[in-house]
Amino acid sequence: MKHNYKILIGVLIGIILSVSFTAVADTLIQSKDVNYSNSESGGTYADVQDAIDELYKRAGYTNEVYKEDILNGADPVLGDGMIPVYIADNGDVYYADSHTKWYSYNEKRWANAVILSGSAKKTYKSGDKIEESDIESYFVWIPRYAYKIWNLGEYDSVPDGGTLTDKSYETSISKASNNARIIDVVFGTNDYLNNNLQKCKSLTWSPEIGEFSEPQGIAVGDYLIHPGFTLGDTELNGLWVGKFETSGGANNIQIKPNKSTWRYATLKTFFDAYLEYKENLKSHMIKNTEWGAVAYLSHSAYGKGSEVNINNASDCKTGYSAAPDTDQSTFYGTSGTSSQSSITQPWNTATGYLASTTGNITGVYDMAGGTWEYIAATMINNANEDKSGFTQEEVTKYMKQGYIDAYSVDSNITSYSKRILGDATGEMGPFYNYHDLNSKSYHNSWYADLSNFILPGYSWFNRGGGYRDGVIAGQFFFVRNDGSADTGRGSRLVLVTS
Repeated sequence: MKHNYKILIGVLIGIILSVSFTAVADTLIQSKDVNYSNSESGGTYADVQDAIDELYKRAGYTNEVYKEDILNGADPVLGDGMIPVYIADNGDVYYADSHTKWYSYNEKRWANAVILSGSAKKTYKSGDKIEESDIESYFVWIPRYAYKIWNLGEYDSVPDGGTLTDKSYETSISKASNNARIIDVVFGTNDYLNNNLQKCKSLTWSPEIGEFSEPQGIAVGDYLIHPGFTLGDTELNGLWVGKFETSGGANNIQIKPNKSTWRYATLKTFFDAYLEYKENLKSHMIKNTEWGAVAYLSHSAYGKGSEVNINNASDCKTGYSAAPDTDQSTFYGTSGTSSQSSITQPWNTATGYLASTTGNITGVYDMAGGTWEYIAATMINNANEDKSGFTQEEVTKYMKQGYIDAYSVDSNITSYSKRILGDATGEMGPFYNYHDLNSKSYHNSWYADLSNFILPGYSWFNRGGGYRDGVIAGQFFFVRNDGSADTGRGSRLVLVTS
């Protein structure tokens, strides 16, 4: 009996020493600046957490970063200068401890990270509230996944769908939409998906041209590894997507809520500024396939599962959402201003959450309304015919590098079969030529979002819709444009860390 007491006392002492050491290590290291001398390598630690990990390792303890089983290895990878954060429902931002549960896709709480501004006022550590004025950009992690194909999107004919003039939002949409469904998504690394999914296929990317091709025999019911996670010759574990439309300007890029979207720039101006923003993180303008990756995840069991609310703020402030009683049934209707809370409300409110891809504050905003977002996706050999600012040689170069999605040069406004699987265009069919309150327009059967394919002279995609576009705006909205500067066109940025 005495022997048992000695064993119990020994175990308790060990636990106390372990906890005490851990607490002292955290307190000691986190109280210092972020650069530490590393006697083993002769270099410096990248951040506070690296120093903590090393001290735990030397003491014989493990302190692994948090991973969620459901992601099957496609967990967030933080790049240089990126801080994992927890965002409270009121919008307050806290430095998250990456060793604890700071995200859960199973609970529709997507991982968020921020980059601090160069003039940040203080050094932060885990648990600290981060001052909004110190944040330069917000990003959301989209984990690598495969989705089950429900429609190959092989549509070229567009029947007349009748007239949509009802004032009731629900009545109009019920006439125009009947094909929306929850998209079957499975997360995982390339190895996991190929080894664990039957009929799992991938598109082939050709660096000689810079375009995707489909495997023979691909069919409804197959799983397709989403092409949004391919950047040139690199297969990505995920994407960091700008949480909001970009604000600021070419030399002052910001991705923040309640800011006026950066507008009135040519597509090339946006594109070049993004390439220069964080070259070490392969920052770039969002592509059509990447937009599709976000849109499909938003309509899965891990996202909102329905269309996101329109940002109807007429001053193009980021992160806003139409209030519940706002009449959005009028196509191309007018909206209120962001100062009128009865019409539109900010991201950190119950109404604001409805404009997020998750239905809560952790998702991506402004994918419906705000501005028409320019997308890095265009026709092959057609840049000289538009006003984007690109030469054909530049477009070809970036297509081959994987920074611009390439589409067939012989398409027209209803060439939905020219889609890239996963880009959230042709797969949103069938399509109809509805009479809205202004004129005939082409709409898809997922919420009747406007659906115009690219064509010569208007060879670049816009996504999402604008603040005035009512029910035709949404994450499945797509139209063609010429790439010119316009007060109603903005854009979005993506980072790559894996």
